Amino acid sequence: MKIAIIGAGLAGLSCAITLEKHGLEVDVFEKRGMSGDRFMNAEAMFSMTQHPVTDGVKFLSETYGIHLKPSSSIQRLQNYSKNEKSQLDGQLGFIFMRGKHPESLESQLVSQWKGQIQYRQDVSYDDIAKEYTHVVIATGDARDTKKLQPYDVAFKATFRGAVVEGDFDQTEAHAFFNNDFAPKGMAYLLPHSDSKASLVLVYPQYHENERLDKEELWEMCYQECCRRLDQDLKIISNFSLKDYMIGKAEHSRIGNTFFIGNCWGAITPAFGFGQFESMLTGIYAAEDIAGKGDYEELTKHLSQGYHDSLTLRRGLEKLDNQKLDLLTKSISNKFAEELITSKNINLFKIIGRALHPFSRKA
Repeated sequence: MKIAIIGAGLAGLSCAITLEKHGLEVDVFEKRGMSGDRFMNAEAMFSMTQHPVTDGVKFLSETYGIHLKPSSSIQRLQNYSKNEKSQLDGQLGFIFMRGKHPESLESQLVSQWKGQIQYRQDVSYDDIAKEYTHVVIATGDARDTKKLQPYDVAFKATFRGAVVEGDFDQTEAHAFFNNDFAPKGMAYLLPHSDSKASLVLVYPQYHENERLDKEELWEMCYQECCRRLDQDLKIISNFSLKDYMIGKAEHSRIGNTFFIGNCWGAITPAFGFGQFESMLTGIYAAEDIAGKGDYEELTKHLSQGYHDSLTLRRGLEKLDNQKLDLLTKSISNKFAEELITSKNINLFKIIGRALHPFSRKA
């Protein structure tokens, strides 16, 4: 058995670490000069989207021996619509650094793998497939999947963000739902420390959104964040990303070729995060290769979670600002807060099934 992984991101490295734990050697190829060679920003791992797992960090450590250190835990989530505000309290999840940060998720995973990543190797699938018995596609780019099989693109997204300086509570995250500057999308602020944070605006590239002035949307988002936090936030760096495909591969595996991470469809469409799911696809693919499980069966719950999340997004996209205000206000209700944060109830699954009771196929 000769195994190759194309891509040294979260999914690819999780796969490599798990294969190593099963005594299997693997070659990892990465076209960039380092793992996580991208802009630095903070991302959230919310427990409410991982049901029945209530603590993703604990679960990965105790179940698979992958040990992660978040930059902080999220104890409060402030939600803002155009005219309303609400908050959720509890152990809601974690904040991790990504990209060119010394303690990024990518860096943490690199340190846990004993092998050597072959950097600056822009290898082709056709060449790799001739030499290796098993190939794992983990480039993070859905276009690589589309070369080999159908990939259902739910939407393409535009990201516009910045690292900002201010005065922050590291345990408090902020989410903004306002169609004036985030049409059918959202913005969020996640602290890096008590003085720096990531402010990110993300929205789908639907036809009606393409006509909008993107810089004007960003300026409105920035000003609203300053107003809501009652601070004059200072922008110290910017980043942007366009045409980011969010969708799902039709097949998780074709022969001895495995699709993991974003090449499988690990991004949750409703809110756009998917680090936990990406790492699980890498782990599950490794378990299949090692003869410890079936990849298609292991990822079934992730597939259903993706479709429930997509259904939730389609529902949220239909809400105008007035209805978003009503939704935000309703979260202030103690009963609603308990439902959302409950460890025993998968609210997003219930909503998804209510809005779309029939199984979706990618």
